[in-house]
Amino acid sequence: MTQFLDFNLSQAYNEIKENAEAEPVTSKEAWNDMVEVYINDKIDSGELDKDEDYEAMIEELKSMWGEYEKNLNIR
Repeated sequence: MTQFLDFNLSQAYNEIKENAEAEPVTSKEAWNDMVEVYINDKIDSGELDKDEDYEAMIEELKSMWGEYEKNLNIR
């Protein structure tokens, strides 16, 4: 799980947040999808090892929906 230790969750959240704001993402389901796509893209690009289990990382990033949601300006 060395890759996970080297992977910065805060940086990942910020990148996902930027992508989510561009879409825009306004639901937890869409946020969860974006997290999955982000991790899969990192695996596909070789930034993360495809043989590692990233379930804990994915769950942590998905749990950050509340932080993102607090900053939504849905009217």
